[in-house]
Amino acid sequence: MENEAERYNFIQKISGLNKTDFAASLGLSKAYGYQIATGRAKAPRQSLKRLALEHRINLNWYLYGQGEPRASEEASVELLELEAAAGRGREVEDYVKKRTLRLPLALIAPYQADKLKAVYVAGDSMTGANIYDGDVAVFYPGLIQGNGIYVVSVENALLVKQVEFDGPGQSITLVSANAAYGPQRYSGAELEDIRIAGRVVACWHRV
Repeated sequence: MENEAERYNFIQKISGLNKTDFAASLGLSKAYGYQIATGRAKAPRQSLKRLALEHRINLNWYLYGQGEPRASEEASVELLELEAAAGRGREVEDYVKKRTLRLPLALIAPYQADKLKAVYVAGDSMTGANIYDGDVAVFYPGLIQGNGIYVVSVENALLVKQVEFDGPGQSITLVSANAAYGPQRYSGAELEDIRIAGRVVACWHRV
């Protein structure tokens, strides 16, 4: 198999799903799946994550033809047993239970597992970014690189939100990926109540 289109079709066949259901399993429409299958489009990043997680595909094989189709390597990430609300927010416990979560190595690449942490997601305010209630958000503590999706502590609540920065120390706006939730802007003394735990680098959709 010399290209992504051929590999996409191969995965669809071994999945046991028809073309429509296979595309849906990757968060794609049948029409967009057809575009990938015929080499006219590339799978978006979120679909690549689903290939790795739900179909256990080695993304190095899918993208570059290197290695075997099935991913076998896993990595251990520290899971904080509390919920980061993608909604109204929930209180953060002072002492958090921790356990180890096994995730496909391809899901978190190129980051090192021992540098990452994860939290459960509760709520529906980030569904437009394909982050759903019950998912696990994997984040890089201390990593702040411009606007993006972060795990944020606001007073006694831990949130998963799109963060928009308006200049160093000026203001921060927390934006939801769901029209039912309005943006929240913080400035001045309000910024003292906000701590950015880290940037979300992957999301594990639990089934």
